[in-house]
Amino acid sequence: MTLPTAPAVEEFATGFLRTAIHPHGPEYVWIRRPGADRPTPLGPPSAPVRAALTALRPERLRLALPDAVGDALHYRVPGPVSAAKLCVGRDPRLTPDLVAGALSGTGAALRRLHTAVPASLAAAGPPGPARLAAWMNDGHGPRAATTFHSVVRRQLGTARWNRAQDWCQSLATDLTGGVFLHGAPSLGSVIVGREADGGCLLAGEDVARGPADFDFGWLLGEFVEWRMALLRRTPGLDLDPGDFHAALAALARAYGAPADPVAAGRAAVLRVFTHAHDFSAYMGWHPELLEYAVKIAELVDDEGAQALPEVLAQV
Repeated sequence: MTLPTAPAVEEFATGFLRTAIHPHGPEYVWIRRPGADRPTPLGPPSAPVRAALTALRPERLRLALPDAVGDALHYRVPGPVSAAKLCVGRDPRLTPDLVAGALSGTGAALRRLHTAVPASLAAAGPPGPARLAAWMNDGHGPRAATTFHSVVRRQLGTARWNRAQDWCQSLATDLTGGVFLHGAPSLGSVIVGREADGGCLLAGEDVARGPADFDFGWLLGEFVEWRMALLRRTPGLDLDPGDFHAALAALARAYGAPADPVAAGRAAVLRVFTHAHDFSAYMGWHPELLEYAVKIAELVDDEGAQALPEVLAQV
């Protein structure tokens, strides 16, 4: 890959990950580097994984695979904005048809990835729950990680806490019968292009093996958080419920009904829990973490089932 020379049009960072977006001809290069507090380096996909993902060629969306440059990963993509922007306010670059196209393509790509790529190419469970489990076990971490550990453990109580740990443990050890997973699909990894069929999904960095509906559930966890933001009605935060419903409908229709709704629901719970941990550890304390602690307890109680009704209505 030819390295970009134009200045970044946007940069954002946490203690876990730093991202810079550079114009590069008609496209863009997203450069991701480890944050100062990241416990593990970024790694590109192995040659066999790269070959398998390159051969996949899903319709309506392309998989963007990274090239390693020093300690960074470079992704060549069609645009400078991800679907995650909608969670923090309206953006004129994210028109309904472009977002729906990118999310629909993502749902179809995840479904195909699970069935077309050999599970043997991934040897470990998903990295997010593994990171969450390590913190749940020892309670340590930078910034507000230790404080949030005390807060959320007290809110969950022993039974819920143990259930969440058991789900993480199962994803790490029960790999028999699992499928090849993206490993950590997110709205931030869905890059919206200039046309409805022109988006892409950043892939290859977190590949794993596990339940087929883990990826879908993990992504649904972000919709749970998006709904929380809508209900919060923060002054000055311009969120459109229509964006939420249209994006979720496009994803759900393309992915189809999960074969294992329980696995999908648990993955949604763990996504919300992991994101709350990551914010406390890699950004710091925020009063909304108190709201997250209450929500996580609620999600554990129903095994994430509340993440699914609107989804199931679409398929």
